[in-house]
Amino acid sequence: MAQKFVSTYDQINNSRRNSIIVVGIYILLFAVLFAAIGFFASGGATYDVPAQQLWGSVILGGLLGLLISFGISLYTYKNSGKILARAANAREIQREESPFLYETVESVAVGAGILPPKPFIIETGELNAFASGTGKGNSMVAVTRGLLETMNREELEGVIAHEVAHLKNDDIKIVSLVAALSATLLLVIRMLSRGFFFSGRGRSSGNSRGGGGNAVVAVVMIVLAILAMLLAPLIVKAMQSAVSKQREYLADASGAAIIGYPLGLASALEKIKQGNDAYLETNKTAFENTSVHALCISAPTIKKISNIFSTHPPIDERIRRLRQWNA
Repeated sequence: MAQKFVSTYDQINNSRRNSIIVVGIYILLFAVLFAAIGFFASGGATYDVPAQQLWGSVILGGLLGLLISFGISLYTYKNSGKILARAANAREIQREESPFLYETVESVAVGAGILPPKPFIIETGELNAFASGTGKGNSMVAVTRGLLETMNREELEGVIAHEVAHLKNDDIKIVSLVAALSATLLLVIRMLSRGFFFSGRGRSSGNSRGGGGNAVVAVVMIVLAILAMLLAPLIVKAMQSAVSKQREYLADASGAAIIGYPLGLASALEKIKQGNDAYLETNKTAFENTSVHALCISAPTIKKISNIFSTHPPIDERIRRLRQWNA
């Protein structure tokens, strides 16, 4: 059975929509968690709180969660995008040092309709690249020496277009936003879980005025607290991974649209996969700062982890999509 054709623009729209959905889920989780805090803070587990007071606390907690998540989102979105080149020991270059790279970055940025980012070089044989900043200026694109010396013109254009697409799509802001929401969400879950545990233990070992009902509620709360502490980091990591992978697909599609030729990036990804599989077996990655990993064109590690938690989609799938768009 023939696969349904998906255009580059359809893929761009799908990736944007999926990223928005995941961020929306984060905000919804904040509302649910703070509603739960309102429930237990009002004494809802004791069965003797008036319904009006109980629901008022739940609604107030949910609204507080929404306000906090929106506040974090706005602050992070406006102040992110400041990943320093030093995170990967990159250095800025001038046109005279590498006119090939300098002119490629400049021409692709002009084609994308953004201010040209500053080109940087990372002195390593690893094949990789990343970008930082926004399409409105004060941005950079860094490539490794190994990538620059391995790629032909079309492949380098494909890689630069991918990184320029990250800048144009504000991916640095989106990834930073999700990281901030994740960190705060985990902190709230840990605090809430510990509160459930200690309040439940206190009620179960204190006076028995509530009878067996309170004991059952205490046990349920302790179980929920343990499950939350165990599962929350995995769920949040999976959600972060989902956003990161969607932004990679989006950058692939947007980059192909910028230069109108997806096969250059497809060929570059094949070389990157083959080169890094061999290089990283015996050498340490230049991208030791994990804050850069999500925006590298390829995950700078060969560690075998579940695709659910990886920062990048499988390279083979990215290549397949790029070749499909050219068909």
